Amino acid sequence: MNRNTFTARWLAAALVTSAVPALAATAATPVFVNPNTAYLSSADIPAGFYASGTPTLLDTLEDGALDASLSGSGGSVLSAAFAGIRDSVDADDGAIDGNCGPQTPGRCVSWFNGNGAQGATFTFAGSGPLPTAFGLVWTDGGGGTAVTFSAIGADGQSLGSITAGGFADGSNGGTTAEDRFFGVQFEGGIRAITISNSSGGIEVDHIQYGQMTAVPEPGSWALMAGGLGLLAWRRRALRG
Repeated sequence: MNRNTFTARWLAAALVTSAVPALAATAATPVFVNPNTAYLSSADIPAGFYASGTPTLLDTLEDGALDASLSGSGGSVLSAAFAGIRDSVDADDGAIDGNCGPQTPGRCVSWFNGNGAQGATFTFAGSGPLPTAFGLVWTDGGGGTAVTFSAIGADGQSLGSITAGGFADGSNGGTTAEDRFFGVQFEGGIRAITISNSSGGIEVDHIQYGQMTAVPEPGSWALMAGGLGLLAWRRRALRG
């Protein structure tokens, strides 16, 4: 092998090697979504949370039951017989108008646990690979409460948690501007998610999961692009 060929191959190998660690790190590290903006409909799922742009399952609970691919503990779906005010995702009553409650048959259904500290846990019970993106929407809880969202991986290991607050409005009148999306991405697979409040009850909706695809970080793309340009220049120089 002559020196010029060796140099070109060495540069190519260096580029591939530099990209792999970023990809592996992205795939191995759970990424939690911070609930910064209101979630009023499925259009508010954070961009890029799912590889296809949409979840494999989005359970609005409007049929009065949790989807068969999920098991839930800590609370239950509020039945149609419940006469009180509830807080479902805004769009679930057919209009985004700042309110979703009280429930009428087939409208504004949600999952509720009066013990917010216990919270609610949703576990993937379907066939096929575990979700690599898993989330839900917090819709109500005690005013001033801190909300903690955590996840469990394929082997039962903790994937970590986030805690957020400052958005609860202290009203159980069906208001929706406080509704927030909590989610986690992890290429190793997510078995279960749990959400809880520091006080009061808790209400959630739009439980959802799907698949995401890890990609190199922006810095790695820039490095690769620059290196490929260097290779092209080198080949032109070798050709004279």
